[in-house]
Amino acid sequence: MAVSENPMFLRQRLRDRLKRAREGAGLTQQQVADAFGWSPSKVIRIENGKIGISITDTMALADKYGMSAEERTELVDLAKAARQPSWYTAYKSVMTPEFEAYVAYEESAAIVRNYERNVMPGLLQTEEYATALLQKLQPGRDVELSVELRMRRQKVLESEEAQFFFILDESVLRRAVGSEATMRQQREALLRINDYPNVQIKYVPLAKGVYPLFRTPYTIFEFSGGIEDLVTYVQTPDGEFLLTESSPRYGLRREPADYLDAFWEVEKTIAEEIGEEILNLS
Repeated sequence: MAVSENPMFLRQRLRDRLKRAREGAGLTQQQVADAFGWSPSKVIRIENGKIGISITDTMALADKYGMSAEERTELVDLAKAARQPSWYTAYKSVMTPEFEAYVAYEESAAIVRNYERNVMPGLLQTEEYATALLQKLQPGRDVELSVELRMRRQKVLESEEAQFFFILDESVLRRAVGSEATMRQQREALLRINDYPNVQIKYVPLAKGVYPLFRTPYTIFEFSGGIEDLVTYVQTPDGEFLLTESSPRYGLRREPADYLDAFWEVEKTIAEEIGEEILNLS
């Protein structure tokens, strides 16, 4: 799948384009609502993604915002593409809203950077490893469907339309998940995937001690638009959340660029290339 074709990602792009066009036209949400006889909340919900937008409303807004014929056509095409169902619709029962967004970003990003400190990243897991892991983490839930989703996601690695960079804490390589045979198979898979031209996998030896943001698994998505489009997915003991450049800041919450800086520092200064030696870890 091309980096711009994921329907959920396209819906987000459409909302952003409409909001920027309204602001560029010097209109408030209230003024737009009044012009179309809508409730003010409809415009708010369109721009924050709470509701979808029809092709008819898209065209009307494009005209109201004074967009050119070319811009209008592009916007309508975007709206049509965004209405198509995502391939992962069949897996919604095992996905949180945050993770659904994660998968959309994963398919749409030009560069994906993933740091893990506990277990193998989902994109790198073998079926046996994923099954053993999820049987422990989500007993009573549909493990088979979750594993199927995980295996399906891995197709993005084969497209070579995006670059993937992984940094693993050494504890990820050492932590036993499943049998000894499962772990060896998993480590062999890492070596194989690391040979992909668009994939780089490194690890941080335990002997290196602590390093920036080492306690927090995170993934950074970078899009073709540049650094202003950074999105970071963060996992914490209390849940998962997505950070964008425009996300509200609460207390000491970091920005996506902070995670990118930490990843680069670790990647360039202390992370090491994986090699045959990982097959002998226990």
